[in-house]
Formats: sequence, structure tokens, C-alpha cells
Amino acid sequence: METTAREFARNFRKLRAAAARGKTVRVKTPEGVYLFTREKPAKTCGAVLEGLAAYAGRGFLTGEGAAAIEAAKRKTAPAKSPWDAAP
Repeated sequence: METTAREFARNFRKLRAAAARGKTVRVKTPEGVYLFTREKPAKTCGAVLEGLAAYAGRGFLTGEGAAAIEAAKRKTAPAKSPWDAAP
């Protein structure tokens, strides 16, 4: 799907919905072409650690490593943004 910067601004809601459905929107501007698309969710550090925890009993990790993974899983804290800080 191709559009200009002006049409992109006018129809942002529709084009964002199209990108959410998996379509790629090409926005042509005088500076170049921009792609507006949905990214796949990335694995978080917690998801990687949980995946490693499955291998703990199979000899891939030591007992200390498995304990560290378990301890890290218990320490869940919400992500903090610099914009959320109180002045």
C-alpha cells in the first residue's frame, strides 16, 4: 500500500489499522520513502530466562545458574520511563 505524507496524516487511523493487520504502508516524502509496519513482539529478558530454566535439569545449567534464574523470575518490576518521573 503506497501513500503520500499528506494522505498518511489525513488517514492515519485507517493506515495504522492496516499496518496492525500486517500490511506494509509505504509513505513517499520528498526526503525518501518510509515504511509503516507492525513489528513482531521481541522476546524479553524474562522470556529468555524462562526458556533457559527448562534446561536446568538436563545438565545444561549448574545448580547455581538455575537458582539465579529462579531468583530473577521472582523479581518482577514494571518498566520505568523517564517521562513518568515526578518533577
